[in-house]
Amino acid sequence: MRSLIKFLSVISAFVCTIIFVLIYVGDMLIPDRIMTVEETGYNAPVFLGFNVFKSETIREAGVVTGTARVSQENSEIKLLNIIPVKKTKITSTKRQYVVIGGEVFGIKLYTEGVVIVGTDTIETQNGKECPAEKAGLKIGDIVLKFNDTEIESTKHFTNLLQNSRGKAAKLSINRNGENIDLNFATVKEKTSEKYKAGLWVRDSTAGIGTVTFYNTSNNSFGGLGHAICDVDTGEVMPLKKGEMAEAYVNGLYKSQNGNVGELCGVLTGKNIGTLRINNETGVYGYTYFGAEGEQMPVAVKQEVHEGYAQIYCTVDKNPPQYYDAKIVKVYSNSSSINKDLIIEVTDNELISKTGGILQGMSGTPIIQDGMLIGAITHVFVNNPKQGYGIFAERMLETSVCQEMQKYEVIENAS
Repeated sequence: MRSLIKFLSVISAFVCTIIFVLIYVGDMLIPDRIMTVEETGYNAPVFLGFNVFKSETIREAGVVTGTARVSQENSEIKLLNIIPVKKTKITSTKRQYVVIGGEVFGIKLYTEGVVIVGTDTIETQNGKECPAEKAGLKIGDIVLKFNDTEIESTKHFTNLLQNSRGKAAKLSINRNGENIDLNFATVKEKTSEKYKAGLWVRDSTAGIGTVTFYNTSNNSFGGLGHAICDVDTGEVMPLKKGEMAEAYVNGLYKSQNGNVGELCGVLTGKNIGTLRINNETGVYGYTYFGAEGEQMPVAVKQEVHEGYAQIYCTVDKNPPQYYDAKIVKVYSNSSSINKDLIIEVTDNELISKTGGILQGMSGTPIIQDGMLIGAITHVFVNNPKQGYGIFAERMLETSVCQEMQKYEVIENAS
């Protein structure tokens, strides 16, 4: 009898261990949010060849995203249809289509207010002083107002500071999304006897990137797959207004291990669209001339898998071309918005020409199984053949978000 009890105890412990492992695996593999297409449904991950996870759903009212009506369901994924594993939200939608980009475009971005990118000490009659430190200003702060006067540019801000002649002024700033008021005063420099602030500020930037797609449902476009950040602070530049400019590639610096190359682009001076959003998923706006080309379906992230893929990009004066690549890893539950997958360039022709991924290729469309699945966002410095990518699903959602729809009304009215 004791032997039987011991045997049953061992079996029970073994079964419990297996159940806990399955629950852990299910929690790791099943996303918190799932998008399915055209009622195809969702199949939870299998374990050892058996689909042991089942879902129980509760339907909610339909909502609208972009031009497609979707239905949302609260789903509880269960092990063997008995033991709860996790709750997730499953959304069903019609297949979305876009025209893929692949060409480079110029970016002209003007910030809301001015961004503090550096501070300095000033030699005064009383010794060295740092007005920024005294006021509590920090690098990365966005100065929006000077005594309730909205700041239009660096030149405007400089004039306001000089005219204050050492008198305390109220600066309204934004720091990490929080609005703060600080008292700030310039100081008189000992040698020049001029009032100085000891601040380095920036109000604009320019460069090139790659268009990921054109969303013909609202004449918008999406590119880069990541935000435009200040080169000194690394902070996302707050977009006040911007232009999408015509550009072309006139050369490149090849990537090597430990040294990432870049595309050399030239802006023609012709503006072809407006920029409306600059956030972690990319830059978005409206084109003046629309888009031509074949409509390509957009994959939801559950359809993205490891294996063969292609990228569609411009690396010379010729139009965009397809190049071979492969998806090395897919992160369905990635906590980083623009690092959803790892892609590797495998095309010998492209590697010979560029060495892999270059700066300026951010936003390059990634195609798999005849669908747009994402865009290149980052390159690995020590292995430039590889880099991160963002799901196209994320970018498409931003292109039809409420903030874009607000600007869409403005564009249509103008």
